[in-house]
Amino acid sequence: MLDFDPERAIWRQIADDIRRKIAAGVYAAGSRLPSETDLSQGYGVSRTTVRTVIASLKSNGLVVVEQRPGHPRSTYVRTVDRVEDVILGPGDTVAYTGIGTAVLTRATGEVETYGADEIRIVGR
Repeated sequence: MLDFDPERAIWRQIADDIRRKIAAGVYAAGSRLPSETDLSQGYGVSRTTVRTVIASLKSNGLVVVEQRPGHPRSTYVRTVDRVEDVILGPGDTVAYTGIGTAVLTRATGEVETYGADEIRIVGR
């Protein structure tokens, strides 16, 4: 369990801890993270908090949530070569559709469409 800092949101501290474990190879690319229940028990937090952590890791392009043959819907560490950084400039907007698509509208009016699980949005 982490020694939580009362000055920072707990979910951010857990997300940082999981990021460190991914970087250190504790959770290897392509491997499955522990279940929400296991993570919540391990960190001593609610499953709602764990869901917030997973959403953050997913939005940062570190994990993907998917159903794989022979396994329940789970969270997997994304392989690095599948993530493309997309730079969000001033006036650009991003909308996510329910079908796993990210639609980026540039300030110039140009529209770009990406698979939401294949990009990481980077702001300037």
